[in-house]
Amino acid sequence: MTKNHIISILSALAIGLIGCQSQPDYCTVKGSIQGVNDGAELELQDAWNKYKVVATTTVDNGTFEFHPGFKAPTHVYLYAKNPQDVYANPYDWSQLKDFFLEPGTIIVNIHADDTTDMCIGATGTVLNDTYHRIQTADDDAKEALWEEAIGDEQTNLLTLIYADRESGDLTRASEILNRLSPDMAKAYKKYIASMRKRWVRRAKAEERRENAAKESVNLIHRHYIDIDYPDVNDKHVSLSSVVDNPANRYVILDFWATWCGPCIQSIPMLKEAYDHYHDKGLEIYSVSLDSKTKEWKSFVAENAMTWVNVLGKDHKAGRDYGVEYIPSVFLIDCKTGEILVCDGHPDLESILSDLLP
Repeated sequence: MTKNHIISILSALAIGLIGCQSQPDYCTVKGSIQGVNDGAELELQDAWNKYKVVATTTVDNGTFEFHPGFKAPTHVYLYAKNPQDVYANPYDWSQLKDFFLEPGTIIVNIHADDTTDMCIGATGTVLNDTYHRIQTADDDAKEALWEEAIGDEQTNLLTLIYADRESGDLTRASEILNRLSPDMAKAYKKYIASMRKRWVRRAKAEERRENAAKESVNLIHRHYIDIDYPDVNDKHVSLSSVVDNPANRYVILDFWATWCGPCIQSIPMLKEAYDHYHDKGLEIYSVSLDSKTKEWKSFVAENAMTWVNVLGKDHKAGRDYGVEYIPSVFLIDCKTGEILVCDGHPDLESILSDLLP
């Protein structure tokens, strides 16, 4: 056998070995999108692999297309940066859809101005068609469809989603998770371990929230605790200086952050209250729990939050008031210094209309 023959055989063997190695699967994700500007950035994040970005693209003439690679079917979220007229926060990527990457062509049609559209998934492949059918079914039919899906070998992977959705009841969630096939349980063992840890953390956090809620109730009719933080002009403004201002009869103390979706949604309510009742003696003292000063200042300016805004990076004020979640709103009577209201989403119009007719 000549030297050239040996080299040819070795080369063929090498090529064959390479071909036998596990190669990533690919799919096409495409669709139409409304409520997001052309040119907006889109990205897919792998929820089962620490939200790793697996693909990016941009909106082109109301459409988009991804070609992500993946080693096994996985659950992803589609995010857009700055959707038009949907989210006020200019610093966050906003979730538009969740669905599954698996071989095939996945169709994702998006209406970003419709919040119910966020939850209905995609179509075109087995997992996605089943998930879409469950998500769009009547509430009475959903449980039966989940049970059917996790009992089918082709869609047994949906057990991970079903169990996570039932994690408010850890016993129930564990029972569902135990119905994952042995092969699937082995293949996704790292994610399953992290999911179980998340369930435990969530249960402990819920317990802390319940305790904080009880403590918040205890704050009612107690005297407010003073706060002193820098405002958007880097000038320290104390809560006591606002409460003691003769022009003010009531002060809303608001804990929030630019990264908090519910906080952003509460801003119009605060604006309406401020516009309507400021001349009657209402002031707002908003304490941001943000860590990025520049972005916080920009957000306050861009959203015309014209009341007192301070930055409480150290979170001390939040701890003093037992804040476990945001937004948290306190209403202070300037005459007595008493806390009259402690709530996440109080009906300010109803409360203030009685106090400041």
